[in-house]
Amino acid sequence: MGDDELRRFAHPDIDSTAILLNRASAAIANMAFIWHVRLSNGQVVEHRFAPGTNPSVLLPFGPQGSSAKFRDFWNTILPGSKRLLMPDGCVLGDNTDVRPPAEDELWHGGFWGIGAGPMDEDLDPVKLTLDGVFFVDGGFAGPNRLRSWDQTVFAAEAHLACAALARQVRAKDLPAPEFFAQVQIMTGQTAKESMPPPPFWGNESLGREAIRAYQQRMIGLEVFNHRQSLGDEAALDRIDAWNNAPVPHFHKR
Repeated sequence: MGDDELRRFAHPDIDSTAILLNRASAAIANMAFIWHVRLSNGQVVEHRFAPGTNPSVLLPFGPQGSSAKFRDFWNTILPGSKRLLMPDGCVLGDNTDVRPPAEDELWHGGFWGIGAGPMDEDLDPVKLTLDGVFFVDGGFAGPNRLRSWDQTVFAAEAHLACAALARQVRAKDLPAPEFFAQVQIMTGQTAKESMPPPPFWGNESLGREAIRAYQQRMIGLEVFNHRQSLGDEAALDRIDAWNNAPVPHFHKR
């Protein structure tokens, strides 16, 4: 991180940012939001930011290298906690503004952060829209223009379908290659195909089945990547373990 970025984070332009305060009784797991900014020519455009479907509190299908308490403390917004939302997509702050971390929540590594590139100084933020907010209990609120609800729900559905298939293959004592053959049929993704191009998430006419098909292919690609890196048997064990993932009950508030 360069000196200019550090100065921007240490002394943000408050007039060009927004403060999010979680007034709900549940912690926020992630959110999609849209900044409306005015260009130097007067045109107002949208900058869209969505959480995606990588392993997360809502999609706990990745390697569990840390405790759930540690993960939840550093990857959620607790009730009463605040975040500074910047027009370049950066979200600053953590839960230490409401309580210190417990012993098993302490961070023992180095500093790390995620952010977007520097924003054009000629951009004038006009409005911020919270398009979709997911809570740790699976609750969701927002207009969902960026389809974060559909992406998350269908990603969980595809993960669990593959997990159920892995459990079935193990129960019937079938060879591991049979599982991967069935995954190809179920997801429409083959091991040799590259990552499918994502739909345009701002397209309000985008059908839910198109989103489901995309998430199925993405999970199929994830399965075949596990197969390539771990081998058939270890990959099958990894995917079978998805059956034990603490996936919340998704519902709209």
